[in-house]
Amino acid sequence: MGKTSVLLTTGGHCIQSAAKDEFRRITRIILDSADNDILPVLAEQLELLKEFLENTDFNTLRASDERLAGIIDAECILERNGNGKPVVTVKNIQTQ
Repeated sequence: MGKTSVLLTTGGHCIQSAAKDEFRRITRIILDSADNDILPVLAEQLELLKEFLENTDFNTLRASDERLAGIIDAECILERNGNGKPVVTVKNIQTQ
């Protein structure tokens, strides 16, 4: 299995909202697909998002960085660390 990651965009909404939106988007793709047409990466991304949403202290995460709070636009990468736990890293800041 390769390294699964999910790109989440903040700005106007926080990292939690971005993760929920992406979870819903991937779920719709899976539900609209024929059973045999589901890409394994989508299932892996959905599981990663599910674990992130269920196990993250979002109040603490949002308080740690304005980009994660959605105050400043940013691209974030959600992936697993060496212990298999979901972690989010700010990729960059979008300038306007």
